[in-house]
Amino acid sequence: MAKVIAPFLIKGTIDDINFVVTADGENYARKRGNTGVTAEEFKNNPIFDRIRNQGQEFGQCVRKAAQFRQLAVRFNTLAKDGSVAGRTNKLLFEILQEDTTQPQGKRTLTEGLKTSEGKENLLFFESNKLRPLRTVLKIKEEYNPDSQTVIINDFLAKEHLDWPEEATQVLLATATANWDFENDSYETFYSSEWILDKEAEKQTITITTEKPSGNELHLTFLFIGFLKQDRKKQIVLHRKYNTTTVIAYHVPKP
Repeated sequence: MAKVIAPFLIKGTIDDINFVVTADGENYARKRGNTGVTAEEFKNNPIFDRIRNQGQEFGQCVRKAAQFRQLAVRFNTLAKDGSVAGRTNKLLFEILQEDTTQPQGKRTLTEGLKTSEGKENLLFFESNKLRPLRTVLKIKEEYNPDSQTVIINDFLAKEHLDWPEEATQVLLATATANWDFENDSYETFYSSEWILDKEAEKQTITITTEKPSGNELHLTFLFIGFLKQDRKKQIVLHRKYNTTTVIAYHVPKP
């Protein structure tokens, strides 16, 4: 049997090729009536062209996704769920499909990210889908891309957040990353942290980062982490309670 590498599972029969999915989720192809399709047949038989092409496209998305998760790695360590890797792969594959300059099989994520639709797809990606921003933060933040500043006006912590039961404080911070996705490099600046008690008075929160030196694609992440007081220490709650979200993108003028 030949293993199928594609961003989807295939079941059924095409001509004399059976596609099967094993109990552990692996996808294989084999000739009907024979023991299976050899790796050489899978490589050279035109019937598999579409699967091979999509597998190649998906492979580049998987590689880029690993870097995407590093853009705000400090936040992602403290706020993520178990599906984040798979969801990142899927997100970037959807963006790759915005590349209309090449036929299927030769499309690239780089071209997809150059489109406005591709960039829009990045907005409000959640590292922890269990705690999406619009559920955790009950008022809307403002963002100024020229100064890399997030503002939350008239913020009343007790009322404007969805608090985990044991949390006593909240930590707010941002990160601005310049992602040079063509050359596989990035630069990230993190803001200072705001730590507020649950009973803190109403106030305006202003969070700013330095501006990255590159002018490729600037992405801004908002982190909301909850803490509990343990004697004299403040301990960040488990990552399932916290939130990391892409809230803005900006392409600076050279």
